[in-house]
Amino acid sequence: MNKKVLAVIILAVIALMVLYLYSFGPLANQRQAGQPNPESLKPTTGQGPTQGMSEYHNRDLKENYYRIGFPQTWQVKSGTALGSYLFSFNTGTGSAELVDVPENTTLELFVLSQEEPRLKKEVLGYERKSYQKLTIGGSDSYELKYASTLNGEQYENMRIYITGQDRAGVITMTVLQKESTSFGQAVDAVITSFKWENQ
Repeated sequence: MNKKVLAVIILAVIALMVLYLYSFGPLANQRQAGQPNPESLKPTTGQGPTQGMSEYHNRDLKENYYRIGFPQTWQVKSGTALGSYLFSFNTGTGSAELVDVPENTTLELFVLSQEEPRLKKEVLGYERKSYQKLTIGGSDSYELKYASTLNGEQYENMRIYITGQDRAGVITMTVLQKESTSFGQAVDAVITSFKWENQ
């Protein structure tokens, strides 16, 4: 076989392997690596129903622009993944993030067949408290509440999954069980403030 033909075949095989690793393999997550858009971290003061809240307009991933508000007393920072925030308040913590849902399933099926089984394996003392369908910002959404245990303490947890065009939005909140009344008006205001901005 000609040396040039052999070199072309070898280079083609290497290119296909690299393409596979970046598309489906361990390097797939690195495609999205990068810095958050600085605009995503600049809050504005909410008006009308979100008055007294800081509104964030996430501009990290083009097909997944969204708005979310947090009470101005909460601490908010960028999460580790693009399109995410980490926040804390006096009785708990939480996050807002984007999750890739496989195209061959619905969000509800994804929550029940993949997310909940994952939580059962990963969360110590997992016990489902409630599950319900909601509408948030005009999008079908699913709320999963569950109890967990960490360092001998009981926690109440809430995960809200919001249907999106390319990815789903997920809002997670965790508080000590004895502080579970914290899942009140402020938490409701955060959840209802979520809205996709490019639909």
